[in-house]
Amino acid sequence: MSFLKRYFVIFPILLMAQVNAGELLVSEAYIRGLPPGQTVTAAFMTIRNSYDHDCRLLGADTPVADRAELHQHSHQGGVMSMRRVPGLSIPAGSQVNLKPGGYHLMLFGLKTPLVDGEAYPLSLLFETCPDVQLNVPVRDVLREGGGQ
Repeated sequence: MSFLKRYFVIFPILLMAQVNAGELLVSEAYIRGLPPGQTVTAAFMTIRNSYDHDCRLLGADTPVADRAELHQHSHQGGVMSMRRVPGLSIPAGSQVNLKPGGYHLMLFGLKTPLVDGEAYPLSLLFETCPDVQLNVPVRDVLREGGGQ
């Protein structure tokens, strides 16, 4: 078989394998808007893992904050607390919700005031899957009547 014929036979097969390999799908992402002068906020989203293996979220990175960390709220003995967690497993074929009162991303040391409705770059960092680059909008949940 000539090189050209092999190319046209093998290339579509490789392309299909790549398409079916899976991906991480992020939806409903937002950064909580803040009053002026505040330097700490949180980001929330839903992450769906369509890979055939588990993905482990380690944290995030953004140029608008000194650091971003994965945190979890917990209730113990009637007391609510927040703590940093080293990672969050997202099982194959499932999703996790980063939401107020649960797992979420904390953004510390904001370098600039975040403008309601504007989107800012945020990279989700994974141990066992490719990192995901996002532009996440700011949502003023206090004005919308919500909040954490």
